Order: sequence, then C-alpha cells, then structure tokens
Amino acid sequence: MFDAFAWDEWGDTVTQFWTFSGQEGTSAGTVILTILGVALMLVSFFGFVLLEEGKLAKQAAKLRATGALDRPPDAPAEG
Repeated sequence: MFDAFAWDEWGDTVTQFWTFSGQEGTSAGTVILTILGVALMLVSFFGFVLLEEGKLAKQAAKLRATGALDRPPDAPAEG
C-alpha cells in the first residue's frame, strides 16, 4: 500500500498544520485564506441574488405585457 502521510508519527506538528489551534503553528496564510474564502462566498451569494432578481423582473415584465398579471387566477385566457 502507498503511504502518503508526510510525517513519521501523529504529533503536535501535524495537528497544528493548517488548523486554528491558536498556537505558533497557526500561520497568517491560513487566516488570510479563510477571510478571502468567506468574502468570496458572500460576493457570490450577493451576485446570485442579483442575477435571480433580474430574471424575475424580466419574466414579470413579459407577463405584464401579455396582461396575464391583470386577470384573476381562474379567469380563462383571452384570444
């Protein structure tokens, strides 16, 4: 079997690697990468909401142009 574990044993060095242990093993890169990830997630979510809002506005404009929004729900379509 292929052994891909980078250390000889499981110790403090392994547990502090890319973790938020609060000890000297925590690097600034980990914190920066996490902050950038959260920021990118929030920007993506905001962009998704704007995209879907635009789609809904276009569909509502099409429905208003046909008069579909002016009729009661159970009224037959004209024409």
